[in-house]
Amino acid sequence: MPEALVPPPHLSPSSMGTFNQCPMKFRFSKIDKLPDEPSEATLLGNLVHDFCEQFYMFDPEERVEALINPLFSQVWNSGGWEERIDPYVRGEKRIRQFKWRAVWCVENLWKIENPSEIEPEGLEYELNGELNGVTLKGFIDRYTVVDGGVTISDYKTGKTPNPYYGDDKFLQLKIYGALIDELGVGTTKKLELLYLKDGVKFDQDFTESDFEETVTYITDTKKAIDIACETHVFDTNKTALCNWCAYKPQCPAWS
Repeated sequence: MPEALVPPPHLSPSSMGTFNQCPMKFRFSKIDKLPDEPSEATLLGNLVHDFCEQFYMFDPEERVEALINPLFSQVWNSGGWEERIDPYVRGEKRIRQFKWRAVWCVENLWKIENPSEIEPEGLEYELNGELNGVTLKGFIDRYTVVDGGVTISDYKTGKTPNPYYGDDKFLQLKIYGALIDELGVGTTKKLELLYLKDGVKFDQDFTESDFEETVTYITDTKKAIDIACETHVFDTNKTALCNWCAYKPQCPAWS
């Protein structure tokens, strides 16, 4: 039996999601640490998140639509985005379209909420802690405290999913909610997914049963990762998503 592989020192909602989607992809990314080049969609999401973080640092009365263009230019230039998107987005036309899509997402904030009424307690808030002995790390896009309860909000720039599948999309926020409760940051009451491309918001309450189910998910996933590292058995999940996977050339399912 070969020597056991070393699992990552901490897990995040995205890394656990990757393992449960395709264990082999998790190995390539988190254990073998093979490079994963960003996609144009990923870069767009990062740019919009950068903007929203800066936008909600302004005083409530300053968060008006007239602020979008000057702030966007500032975020674009100070963040070195012209260089960051190269070579993934090239050419004057494509860069212009890329920027337009980002601004479109930002403008759709007003379809979802009144930005001047939001009072963030944390922006890009880092969480580090343990749940049932599992070390976790992650970043919350935004959280607010309303009537003593924490609301966790997550910006999405991709396609709005069918509401029928919405509960799966809340899993990441449930993990954050459970960790916020465990660390004593507050008591999580509501989870929000803000789909900025279409100006749509999904929300749901965070309950005690959600907390318990989330801890079970985290614990079971950690156990499965440890077993895979001990046995070197990382299953592959061959689906249409493989066409967007950076590790397809190395994957045994496709070799």
